Amino acid sequence: MMYMKRIICLVMIASLMLVGCGDSGEGSSHVDASSLGTELAALDTELPSMETVTNTSDNAETAFAVLADFDYAKIESFYYSYSASGTPEEVAVIVTKEKNDVADLMKALQTHLDTRRQTFQQYDPDQVAMVENAILTFQGNVVFYAASKKNGVMQDRFKEKTAS
Repeated sequence: MMYMKRIICLVMIASLMLVGCGDSGEGSSHVDASSLGTELAALDTELPSMETVTNTSDNAETAFAVLADFDYAKIESFYYSYSASGTPEEVAVIVTKEKNDVADLMKALQTHLDTRRQTFQQYDPDQVAMVENAILTFQGNVVFYAASKKNGVMQDRFKEKTAS
């Protein structure tokens, strides 16, 4: 199962790279990451106490670096909410300035997910399933990531809100 998820993710990333090669580089979305992220997180009423950082926070660039090893200058806006108690719940909406940066951002987020899975395998194996079932998807230049019990509901709303 995990092997299949990796294959699907790699195919998705490869597809993004091919799509990005023919792109003009201009972002097509005017999504407010903070508003959309807040709306998506509210769909899971079972989330624990969450800490939230956005691109307007004082520590935005530093906090973003925890989520993804990615050039912050390429980010238009972001919303990142994570469990205050260290459990695996996370919700992120990230808008890149250019569509052709999405593939690299998705790779960085996949690395974050892999690291989280390894951490929970070692320290709290009961939480690994939530990380393994996390959603990582995109629409245009908007990327959505969630590790939560309501991933599917959040993903459906993300698709509704970012459909062209």
